[in-house]
Amino acid sequence: MDIKHQIIFDLIKEYKADSFISTSPVNREWLLNNVAIDFSLILAKNNKIHVFVDERDIASLKKNNPKIIVHLYKDVNSWLDFCKAQKLHTTLFESNAITYDQYDIYAKPLKTKLVSINADDLRIVKTKEELSKLQKSADIICKAIEHLKKWVKVGVSEKEVAKELYKFVIKNGATNVSFPTIVSFGSNSADIHSSPTDRKLKRNEIILVDAGCIYEGFCSDITRIWWIGKLSPMLMKMYQTVLHANKLGIQSIKANVIGSKIDNICRTYIKKNWNNYDIPHGVGHGVGMLIHENPRINKIYHKPLLENSVVTIEPGIYDPSIGGVRVEDTIVVTRNGAKVLTSKSLK
Repeated sequence: MDIKHQIIFDLIKEYKADSFISTSPVNREWLLNNVAIDFSLILAKNNKIHVFVDERDIASLKKNNPKIIVHLYKDVNSWLDFCKAQKLHTTLFESNAITYDQYDIYAKPLKTKLVSINADDLRIVKTKEELSKLQKSADIICKAIEHLKKWVKVGVSEKEVAKELYKFVIKNGATNVSFPTIVSFGSNSADIHSSPTDRKLKRNEIILVDAGCIYEGFCSDITRIWWIGKLSPMLMKMYQTVLHANKLGIQSIKANVIGSKIDNICRTYIKKNWNNYDIPHGVGHGVGMLIHENPRINKIYHKPLLENSVVTIEPGIYDPSIGGVRVEDTIVVTRNGAKVLTSKSLK
């Protein structure tokens, strides 16, 4: 059985259900091996994956997914009649990915017991192929950051840096950036999710770039800090504190370690070494087909990290009077520790 199909049927078994329905675009893309389809409905039951699509997509879907059963979607009744004939009794559905209208039209009329699950959880454990794509995505963004370190000069604007990064990743095989690139100079770096401005770089101030790209549907995420000239002693201490917290977080990553424990390790170190400062965001998040997905590295994620899941570690300190520092890497969780996908960009 396809490993992705096995994940779904293992989840059905875990919840003591008999079926699973999906309307999520990202899970559709994940399950159907990146076949471009505008619309589909998926039913998993009895170790079989049924997919309803319109006539335009049947041929390509069958060609790229020989292990699924393809049905023609004529209208909503073709879906409902088929599902009702399967005599569903307990059905999992993606509560965080289904719209109210979709629920009302495609799920509620099934007259089955509907059990809510988080759609992101299906994609937590990555396959070898997915890890390879995530590594390639990370390689592209690392190469882009190293390019910027040589390209950026005093007098360039934040907007110009973001534009250069976009051009570079596209030229090197990415299809897009994975989120709006954050480029901030000096005191602007204290704004955690700032947008690039016309502010021009001055000597002796922080350059913060938080960026990622998409390669064959998979995202990357990295944050690096550098400067031209010399930082003030206070900013240098801030940088070294965050850098060490980043390293501690990476060192603590291992399969079956609780996400909140890793967050606490980074958070406690910064509190101890920076006037009881509390990081104003989670220390990390999952990365995959979406830039933010499960698992999480924060105060409230009390689940163990699974082998071959992918997470970021991104502690930070932000002071509006002088600037902010965040250092971020993307990591594969292994049974023996962490494999850093973004190691090709120096810190």
